[in-house]
Amino acid sequence: MVEHPGAHVNTFWFCLLGALFGVYLMLDGTVIGAGMLLRAGGSGERARRATVTAFGPFFLGNEVWLVVTVATFLAVLPRLEGALFRTHYPLIAAVLVIWMIRDAAVWFRSRLERPGWRRGWDRVLTGASTAFAAAFGLLVGNVVTTPPGSEPVRMPFGWHPLLWALTVTVVFLVHGAAFLVVRLPADLIGGPLRVVRRLAPAAAASYAVLLGAGLLTGSPSQGTGAVAAEATAVVALVASVRIVAARPRIAPALTALAAAVPAVPVGLRLEPAAARSLAAGPALDALAAFLVVVIPLVTAVQAWTWWAFLRRIDARTPVFF
Repeated sequence: MVEHPGAHVNTFWFCLLGALFGVYLMLDGTVIGAGMLLRAGGSGERARRATVTAFGPFFLGNEVWLVVTVATFLAVLPRLEGALFRTHYPLIAAVLVIWMIRDAAVWFRSRLERPGWRRGWDRVLTGASTAFAAAFGLLVGNVVTTPPGSEPVRMPFGWHPLLWALTVTVVFLVHGAAFLVVRLPADLIGGPLRVVRRLAPAAAASYAVLLGAGLLTGSPSQGTGAVAAEATAVVALVASVRIVAARPRIAPALTALAAAVPAVPVGLRLEPAAARSLAAGPALDALAAFLVVVIPLVTAVQAWTWWAFLRRIDARTPVFF
């Protein structure tokens, strides 16, 4: 039986949760960004339909990682959930509501053939995707600046959370655009290409400002891991500008590194409280036995999905939504 109170066990569960969260951001960041860029390929129905078709095969699979991450968090750190929700409940509630609206827009868009119906849900999808990215970034910024268990955050709009909101929104835009360059028909990739070339430097600059601000203020979330992650994101975003046209399949891998960065400072901020909230040994044993089956299975299905569908769409491409 594993000796759970040891620091090495704590580290294992922290790293696992961080990895699950980071993978979710990498994968669903493509769909969030593509939702914001629904009209980037063009304003007509063909371009919007192509964008939805582009992310369709990955939509539900990406969200499985969010379910796995949240379920693992609740099982591993059962006492931290309450403290985190009490401190940040307005933003957590907002993120959940926006997430449901975004998902509803994806599902309802194609239920009717009427142009007005589709245009209406397209606007909802674009707006909800943008709001989700901004609200999620705002939540990240508040989590890294306010420890769980503090008094509820009533005004979550400090300069640091707002900078995180801007950074996450722009990074998801770039990540979604890099993904669409790979998936959209060749005649529709001009808009996403321009987004990567214009906004990737801005996203890199935002991460550079966050890096500098964290070092200057001595934030608890700005440990060595966060510095390395943010510096890597800056390099990856700059590199994506240079290769997105010539090596389009590599660019989303680079922007994925930038999309996953929030998992690191969030983990560093929560670690002190998490160390006191770890579940009992028998519960962790049972969870480990479950995850050792579930995670490889989910990973295998996701790997096959991306291998099978990460190519340019055409008339034979299946339409999921």
